[in-house]
Amino acid sequence: MLQQTRSKISYDEVLANVIEKVRKQGYDNIRADLSDYDSPHQLIGKTNNVNFTPDVTATKNEGKAYFEISTKMDNPNELINKWKLLETLASMKNGTFQIYVPHGHMKFTQELVKDHNIRAEIVKI
Repeated sequence: MLQQTRSKISYDEVLANVIEKVRKQGYDNIRADLSDYDSPHQLIGKTNNVNFTPDVTATKNEGKAYFEISTKMDNPNELINKWKLLETLASMKNGTFQIYVPHGHMKFTQELVKDHNIRAEIVKI
């Protein structure tokens, strides 16, 4: 998602920052699309057959957690579907769903979460 922004900070730098925060929270078995990590498993939405890959996944206390990096976009429908799927999976697997938000993208993220009743912890980065 973050690759679509014009930010001077690269997606890999933000992803590495998120992974470090996840590790500090006590998560292990971290998966991310970054060198030195296994990629997260691809998820398939049943309603529209669209494939989703979480930015980061991890486990803690037998629960599976999903972590996303949010950025503004013109057509967020696919993002909303992805977040709803990740929210549901986290709930089913006794885990959590956190959305990490870079500077300048908080209002967009908060409105999406509120307007679409997505249960997620929003974390400013």
